[in-house]
Amino acid sequence: MMKTLVHAALAAAVVLALATGCSDDGSVGAAATSTVDAVKSQTSAPTQVSGSVGASARRGESGAPATPDGPPPPTPVDNPTDPSAAVPVDQGNPCLDTSSDLVQNVIATLGPPPGSDYYEIGEHTTAAMPNCPTLTWAVAETPSGTGSSPENIMFFHANKFARLATPSPSAFTSISGSTDDSVNVHYSWLVGDEPNCCPQGNADVTFSWDGSNVVSDVPVPTEVYNFG
Repeated sequence: MMKTLVHAALAAAVVLALATGCSDDGSVGAAATSTVDAVKSQTSAPTQVSGSVGASARRGESGAPATPDGPPPPTPVDNPTDPSAAVPVDQGNPCLDTSSDLVQNVIATLGPPPGSDYYEIGEHTTAAMPNCPTLTWAVAETPSGTGSSPENIMFFHANKFARLATPSPSAFTSISGSTDDSVNVHYSWLVGDEPNCCPQGNADVTFSWDGSNVVSDVPVPTEVYNFG
């Protein structure tokens, strides 16, 4: 648009100069020349743009700084922890390993039972790590024995031997239940000449961990382990 106006002004000045060039009046020609020079001067000056308008155009209509197009950068996320790294290496292992030196060393102190060379493990704590009870136990019994065969109940706490249930082997003994820190034992014994299948003496004793030792709620009858 600006170039068109400039060209039109120049053309008009040239026409005017030509029209007056034939005149003897030198003042008219000089005026035409001055007109052409004035047009050139006006058209050659650069157009100034207001700094505030330019800044507004760059910043946008709202006045806020322009931001590049595209999605925002992703938010950093910590690497998830490997679940397997938090699992103890002994998880799932038995709380009381009856084949361990801990248990076998206790059995070795018992000596052989009558009619056999050794005791073997019978009933015992079957819980697995990490859900271990406070009080664990195992029964050392006579291999291929009967109800009247000698056996020993061993108690353990925190992977250490605590005590035997009785000072010497008992017979007709069974575990009737257990909790986290206690074991219920049912004892029977022969009173007279009744057959071994049907002992008349009976007692129930609960052994528990009191924080420092294994104790019983009632004394174990001596008839339980004084037999022969």
